[in-house]
Amino acid sequence: MPESVVVPRSRRALVVAIALLAGTAVVSPVAHAQSSVVKSVRQDFNGDGYQDLATGAPYATVGGRKGAGYVAVVYGSAHGLNLASRQVFTQATSGVPGTPEVGDSFGAHLTAGDLDGDGYTDLVVPAAGEDWTQGGAARHGSVTVLWGGKSGLSGGTILPGTLTDSSARVVAGDFDGDGHADLAGPSALESGPFSRGGVPARSQDISFTDADVKVLDVASGDVDGDGISDVVVLTGPFDYDDPGDQNVGHGLFYLHGSRGGLAPLTRLKDGEGRDIEGGESIALGDVNGDGRDDLVFGRPRVAYSGDGAPDPSEYGERIGVVFGTAQGPQAADPRTIDQDTSGVPGVTEPGDLFGTDVAVGDANGDGYADIAVGIPGEDFSGVTDAGTVAVIPGSASGPSGAGAKVFSQNTAGVPGTAERADRFGEAVTFLDGDHDGRADLVVGAPGENADAGSVWGFRSNASGVNGTGAVSFGAKALGTDPQLALLGAEFIH
Repeated sequence: MPESVVVPRSRRALVVAIALLAGTAVVSPVAHAQSSVVKSVRQDFNGDGYQDLATGAPYATVGGRKGAGYVAVVYGSAHGLNLASRQVFTQATSGVPGTPEVGDSFGAHLTAGDLDGDGYTDLVVPAAGEDWTQGGAARHGSVTVLWGGKSGLSGGTILPGTLTDSSARVVAGDFDGDGHADLAGPSALESGPFSRGGVPARSQDISFTDADVKVLDVASGDVDGDGISDVVVLTGPFDYDDPGDQNVGHGLFYLHGSRGGLAPLTRLKDGEGRDIEGGESIALGDVNGDGRDDLVFGRPRVAYSGDGAPDPSEYGERIGVVFGTAQGPQAADPRTIDQDTSGVPGVTEPGDLFGTDVAVGDANGDGYADIAVGIPGEDFSGVTDAGTVAVIPGSASGPSGAGAKVFSQNTAGVPGTAERADRFGEAVTFLDGDHDGRADLVVGAPGENADAGSVWGFRSNASGVNGTGAVSFGAKALGTDPQLALLGAEFIH
């Protein structure tokens, strides 16, 4: 395959969340002494109980306009993702406001929640490059809501207010504990229920950062187990894409949710008072079954020495885990896992990009959330950057690496064949597409077919994720322009 377009990853896939977002919950069949793992049907756009998949292609060409972007939705069913039941949304779709324009990036950094309280999950779609005007003021970056309903998503509303900025990074949760889904952005918390005109019930000024830095990723979940969503933010320098600075200035921040909304952010530090530098992807979920969501973050970038050369002693290709407690994140004792950890297949090598994306979900229904780790730079069978995904089980003591499995396009039952620069695993998420109480793995390979991109949906059983019954789709199935679309680079977080 030709040289690929390298897409900076700064996203995460959140699966284990409070049931309030969509109004329907599925309880894991195994209950522990303190609590059971509760999964929200937070991606159920048509209210049938089956989670639905939304994937963004913000780099795709629409109507001849490069980088205009679109969102593809595949609905769940008793047999998992149903490729015959799908929709594609662009800014040219009937009912969706706006017009496809070069560089709009419609479909970047998706999130979801039942914003208007009608029982159907709504899809929040930023367009990070959109230039528009509100009340006579010029704005860069918009946020559109596609409304859920019995027939699925339809219509759309551009949200007014302070959620909009050039990063257009928004996350959903019940951050004030009133039972309504809220949206938190870089500088504002807007509380639900929202009107169909996009107006929130009330707003609160907040901040995702404490300095002039870039928000790399954001996720929500109930870290302290009080029934109210919290926010965790990863930050890095604005020159993050400069290889010499990729491991400098990272921060991991926590905003505690309460009846009064989100508290001011706290910078997380380890037991020696050092910043927990996080990485570029984060997900929250209960990996030790204690009823509190834990922080899982990926740090795939190669570390560099002072002369700008790769430092083989500090590849930085690992994931970190910070456990949730009644007092919030247990930051003093973070845990790290890499490909040299016992039980994890493979060997740590520069360029594997272990942890480019992470997702958390209970794949085998044992009550402990598992971790999916994207490894899009993994080489195997003589194929460069083919990519793999590792699934690391949770347990009562948290994930250790024991029992980890690795999947690729060469895994038995998985459609396709691993090829050079596919970057399988650059994006990962979990969702319960067949409503059996187990989270199913979804994997994006944006480099597939010369950067057209494709998406794979796996099934899970009592043994966890497996290749049996896996499905895949790309631009041909969606009827979209494949040219450099990088489909599968974005999932809901």
